[in-house]
Amino acid sequence: MEDAPPPDVNDLRAKVFGDREYPEDWRVEKMDEDGGCEVAVFSGGDARQRAVRYADREYGLFDEIELEPYPGAARP
Repeated sequence: MEDAPPPDVNDLRAKVFGDREYPEDWRVEKMDEDGGCEVAVFSGGDARQRAVRYADREYGLFDEIELEPYPGAARP
């Protein structure tokens, strides 16, 4: 079995995005050099703002991205 290529510098930046299954939630995900991942989930009316503040405080540099919802995901 072939080893996966190591993550590049863009993969290692924290990502902030709306949850793909629960659109009212926001997630912060940060991959590490060993392929592990830290995840924080924020809910409530100010979830996005709290997720951005968290990513800024914990990681400094981050990307805010948008992903398509999962097919059949809960919608408001």
